[in-house]
Amino acid sequence: MRPAEGGFQPRSLVSDRQLTQFICALRLLIHDAGLILSTRESAELRDNLLPLGITQMSAGSCTAPGGYSDNSNEGEQFSISDHRSPAELAKLLAARGYEAVWKDWDNAFLDQAS
Repeated sequence: MRPAEGGFQPRSLVSDRQLTQFICALRLLIHDAGLILSTRESAELRDNLLPLGITQMSAGSCTAPGGYSDNSNEGEQFSISDHRSPAELAKLLAARGYEAVWKDWDNAFLDQAS
């Protein structure tokens, strides 16, 4: 947990070691749990946690409201630590024997709305 826009302050900080222990415990106790790593975590940590059964990783994220439409980071909700592009992350995944699966379902919802 990290500070975020709006004044959120975590009651206690979680170290990388503690996060790793939480992920291992979740994987052991809930085998089919979806474990997601955001760009808030460092590239090094995300790379090293991948073999522990991480099911989703973001890349090329923007945390500013409306930031994808105007390329602004004004009002950023939280700081990003891993600034790799989706292509860079896909290359890493392939090098480690994983396959990137892209979110492609938005159009199904957008087509129904029109």
